[in-house]
Amino acid sequence: MPINHSKKEAKKRILKLGQSISRHIKLYHEEDKPEISDESYDALFKELLALEEKYPEFKTKDSPTLRIGGRPSKGFVKVRHDVLQWSFDNVFDFEELKKWEEKTFRFLKKEGIAKRPSYVSELKIDGLKVVLTYKSGIFVGGATRGDGEIGEDITNNLKTVKSIPLKLSKKISMTVMGEAWMKKSGLAHINRQRKKNGLALYANTRNLAAGTLRQLDPKIVASRNIQVFAYDVESFSGAPAPKTQLEELAFLEQLGFLVNPAYRRVESLGEIEKIYKEWSRKRDKEEYGLDGLVIKVNEHELCQALGFTAKSPRWGIAYKFKAEEATTVLLNIHVQVGRTGAITPVAHLGPVRIAGSLVKRATLHNIDEINRLDARVGDTVMLRKAGDVIPEIFGVIKELRTGKEKKFKMPHKCPVCATLLVREEAGKGQSVAFYCPSRTCPAKHGEGFVHFVGKKGLNIDGLGEKIIYEFLDIGLIQNIPDIFKLKKEDIEELPGFGEKSADNLIASINISRGVPLAKFLYALGIRHVGEETARDIANNLGTIKVVLSANEEDFIAIDGVGEKSAHSISEYLKDSHNKKIIDKLLTCLKIENPPKLENKNLKLKGLTFVLTGTLSKMSRDVAKEEILKRGGNVTESVSKKISFVVMGENPGSKFDDAKKLGVRIISEGEFIKLLKL
Repeated sequence: MPINHSKKEAKKRILKLGQSISRHIKLYHEEDKPEISDESYDALFKELLALEEKYPEFKTKDSPTLRIGGRPSKGFVKVRHDVLQWSFDNVFDFEELKKWEEKTFRFLKKEGIAKRPSYVSELKIDGLKVVLTYKSGIFVGGATRGDGEIGEDITNNLKTVKSIPLKLSKKISMTVMGEAWMKKSGLAHINRQRKKNGLALYANTRNLAAGTLRQLDPKIVASRNIQVFAYDVESFSGAPAPKTQLEELAFLEQLGFLVNPAYRRVESLGEIEKIYKEWSRKRDKEEYGLDGLVIKVNEHELCQALGFTAKSPRWGIAYKFKAEEATTVLLNIHVQVGRTGAITPVAHLGPVRIAGSLVKRATLHNIDEINRLDARVGDTVMLRKAGDVIPEIFGVIKELRTGKEKKFKMPHKCPVCATLLVREEAGKGQSVAFYCPSRTCPAKHGEGFVHFVGKKGLNIDGLGEKIIYEFLDIGLIQNIPDIFKLKKEDIEELPGFGEKSADNLIASINISRGVPLAKFLYALGIRHVGEETARDIANNLGTIKVVLSANEEDFIAIDGVGEKSAHSISEYLKDSHNKKIIDKLLTCLKIENPPKLENKNLKLKGLTFVLTGTLSKMSRDVAKEEILKRGGNVTESVSKKISFVVMGENPGSKFDDAKKLGVRIISEGEFIKLLKL
């Protein structure tokens, strides 16, 4: 979308653009040394075309244009997934892919596994992930991914999808992961109808698939040709489990699922790169949206050894096609105050469309990143959606500068409450982030609300950032517990609300009153306490009462909780204001303890285990679950605090570390006996 220039500015911009584009043409075609992507080049070219069309009198005789040859929905019940829904980490080029493989090899070597994996390359369909549940061969439930733990129940809609079998040929119980998508031709047809009816158009096939499956009327879903590609099986019982990813895909096909046929077994990254380049060229020819490849370790025994990080499997990676890019003008830089007081520079941009979305703002992360880019107000910048999620400025086209660009200076005071900003120490030297230390800063207060009710917090549908700030502005809420005192009559007369929407919001608030302990701790927005740390604290301390009575030493003693996190949560819980807020929340909410431990006597309580090597009787993940059920703890590193190292076949360096430290080492058989005692 072009920027509005004065006639004088347009003349200068046309000249600068012509010179810049001509330079990049020479770099690309004559010197084979391109400095910008094709997408960034195209964006500059389109801007020049638009300006020349508006101001033809300024078009130069040598203009390069002369070369032209021609969220969960409110209407669905939330369901907790039987299997935690992870997502793959992303890489965006071959060098990053090589680093992933090197990390995979190092991990296997550490586990004492010398076997080199083969891979399966699958297409990464740009659709909506769906989770399908079968009991004894019957389709009993379908849900969206949601936040990985809780999704939306869309079973009735998924029953209308012809590529999902309602009954399997075998009485198998399992969870199947799939990607729902719609054809591009279907998108064009539906958008034509919506345009006639004056409705907003769907930006891409993914949005159309997601919008369709969130229709409250299954008849509408049935009228649209939704497809689902199945690609993974978990929680499997009732038949011999496939031993490789290839066998798993073939098994899904045998059961009647639609599997994308473009998967291949490969032995090397070189083969993967060829497939990547092949599909980069022809991806637009397919009826489905496609944004990369998914590379998985083929052998399931190696997948079990590799396991998962806190968010993603180690045995697979998404190799994304080059992110969509564009160029635009950096109109201004403002700073934003986050819930912890962190000050983030935000770029305000000339509106530009990327991946179907109109982008007007992008994060600049911190002052160090601005200095690294040498980004100035007035610059022409290169913008992309990193991982198709967060708009990001990654470069500046400096030859387009006019001399009027202005360098950005970080303010000394908080833009909201005028408190002097601080820059905290982080080991040697300073962290890159500035912070507002004021406890009463309105911005921190508001962002704290937004964080508390957000997807990873209490996940209250219908209570987004805009509504939170509206409620704060009119004094309807002042502190977080006030959310749970809201009544229908408080909000149904407000602009944008009515009886039904007020009912829906109150219902969402009531649903959120039951919250797992880990989510509650995360939702409080305590600095340095992320999702994983909150989960570690919840799993180890068990109840909110124990958490509130714990001191800093208690938190440090929890494996996975660092000194910084322990100090932060300890100081937070000591604060009298925070105590009052938590006390009020406890009268409104039912804090759900972590899943009840299997044995009343908690036979492994106080014991910490390390697992190494390949276990033959159970997977490492199952072994970890069995320990946690009995009150024990599992960690990745060996220290003198460890109670037992469980040794499977081909143990890695952890075995040697345990011997050096004198930690007790037990076999898998001894471990199983310990579980049964």
